[in-house]
Amino acid sequence: MDYMEFINAVCDYINETADDVKAGIHTTAKNNGVRLSGLTFSRKGYNASPTIYMDNYYTRYLNGEDVSDIADSLLKLYHENDLAVSLDMSFFEDFESVRDRLFIKLINRQTNRDFLKEVPYEEYLDLAIVAYVRIYDKKIGNGVIMVRNEHLKLWGKDAETVLYIAKKNTHDHDDFTLRHIIDVLDAMGTKGLCHDGCSEKEFPMYVASNRKMVNGACVLTMKDKLNEFGKIIGGDFYVIPSSVHELILLARSDTDSSCDIDGMIREVNRTQVGPDDVLSDHVYLYSLDDEVLIF
Repeated sequence: MDYMEFINAVCDYINETADDVKAGIHTTAKNNGVRLSGLTFSRKGYNASPTIYMDNYYTRYLNGEDVSDIADSLLKLYHENDLAVSLDMSFFEDFESVRDRLFIKLINRQTNRDFLKEVPYEEYLDLAIVAYVRIYDKKIGNGVIMVRNEHLKLWGKDAETVLYIAKKNTHDHDDFTLRHIIDVLDAMGTKGLCHDGCSEKEFPMYVASNRKMVNGACVLTMKDKLNEFGKIIGGDFYVIPSSVHELILLARSDTDSSCDIDGMIREVNRTQVGPDDVLSDHVYLYSLDDEVLIF
């Protein structure tokens, strides 16, 4: 069986054997046109359940485990962790309840051209600024709802207003910082190149993101932050779009070649970055004197 046939087989087994829950197949559209399929469970009296993606379970099947045993383990996981949730989403109908939860993320405009037909967005260089609503729940943790065109009609707001508020919330509340890459590697428990005795001047590479390093690449849209980073770095710098979550900033030198950096980015995106986390395949240049970002 291929992956989708496997998911269908697990889903059918659960629906034939379980009395209190029903399984369904849910396909989620991710960034850059990536689509992921998994199982969801519905239960009377509850309106939400996380999607369980099946990649690891499919590997278990390929290694010889029976579909019935995998399905039973999923049911056990569902019941033991009490994954059924009832969320009160009435707040979403009132814009005043939503406005403080609005934030932005930065995505690639070309690879998301179909998605952008469904959502309000603002062009930024070759990228797009989109808005989302953060959802907080003690039981299931944090989640997001992308702002779509139908939400604007529900709220009676235009795209410019919603994006303005989302950009301001993100700028004011997400605590964007610049850290030397060696410090980042240390925090991750990884010892990088030039670790011992390496100064920032000798190895002028930094990571820019927000405190949680989630959707932090949107700092690229904030002129005051780029100017602040340029003063810390001491001049012009290249912006390497590491992912939608963070940027790598590299001090410019006369010997640098943006073409070489573009090639490195394409290779890293193809081999090291998840397809739904890729932001761009080329480098940007920030001029500190002109306070402008060039691509």
